[in-house]
Amino acid sequence: MSVTKERKKIKRKIIKIDEDLCTGCGKCVTGCAEGALAIIDGKAKVVNESFCDGLGACIGECPEGALEIVEREAFAFDEELVEENLNNLQSSANKLQKKAKAHSHQCSCPSSKPIEYKTEWIVSKTSELIPSALRQWPSKLELVNPEASYFNNKELLIVSDCSPVAFGDFHRKLLRGKPLVTICPMLNLKEDELDKLESILYLNPIEEIHLILMDVPCCQKIKLFLDPIIGSLEKKIIVKQTIIGRDGSIVIKEELI
Repeated sequence: MSVTKERKKIKRKIIKIDEDLCTGCGKCVTGCAEGALAIIDGKAKVVNESFCDGLGACIGECPEGALEIVEREAFAFDEELVEENLNNLQSSANKLQKKAKAHSHQCSCPSSKPIEYKTEWIVSKTSELIPSALRQWPSKLELVNPEASYFNNKELLIVSDCSPVAFGDFHRKLLRGKPLVTICPMLNLKEDELDKLESILYLNPIEEIHLILMDVPCCQKIKLFLDPIIGSLEKKIIVKQTIIGRDGSIVIKEELI
C-alpha cells in the first residue's frame, strides 16, 4: 500500500518568471534539467514548484533577462517527483518518435521521397489577385454527383491531387472552362470511385478526357483503369495527358487515344 507524502509549503528559493519580458523562446525549458519549466500559451511557466531546485541553472539560458531567483513560500523540492516526471516525459517522447517513424515509412511509394526545391518567387508590384477558374463544388471524385449539371460538357479533366499544387499556372492554363474530378491514384482508386467515373462518362456528353498527372509511377495507375472503362462505353472518347514534374514543369503533353 503506497503512502502519499504530505506536501507542505516552506520558505525557500525558487525561480520567478517576468511574463512581460518572456518571449516564449523556450531556451529556459531545455536549460532546466529537472523539467520544472514549460512554454504554456506562449510564456514560460513553472509547471510544478516541487520540480524547481531553486539553484537557477536556467537563468543563464534566458536572453531576455526574464528569470530571477526569489525567496517565497513554495512546496519543497522533491527529487522523487522530478525523477517520475522526467521518466514520463521520456516515455511520451519515445511514443512520439515511434509514431513519427511509423508515418515516415507508411507510404511504400518510392515517389514519396522528400525533395525540396529552391524556387525564387517574384511578385510584380502591379500584380492583381488571380481569379480562380474553378466552376464547381465539390471536385473530389468520391464526393461529386455524376448527374451534376457542371459535367454537361464535352471535356473532363481528371486531375491527380498533387498536380494543381505542383503546377503554379494550373487554373489559367488547364482548368479554365472545364469540369474536373480530383483523385489520388495511389490512395483512392477503389471500386466505388471507378464506378462513379464510369457513370460520369456514361451520363454526360463527354468526348474528351484530359489527364493531369504527376511524373511519379503511382499516378500512372489511373490509365490502367481508364482504358476498360472507356472500352465499356458505346462512344468514342479522346484521351490526352499532361504530366507535371515534381519541380512544377510540364514534362509531357500528348494525346493517348
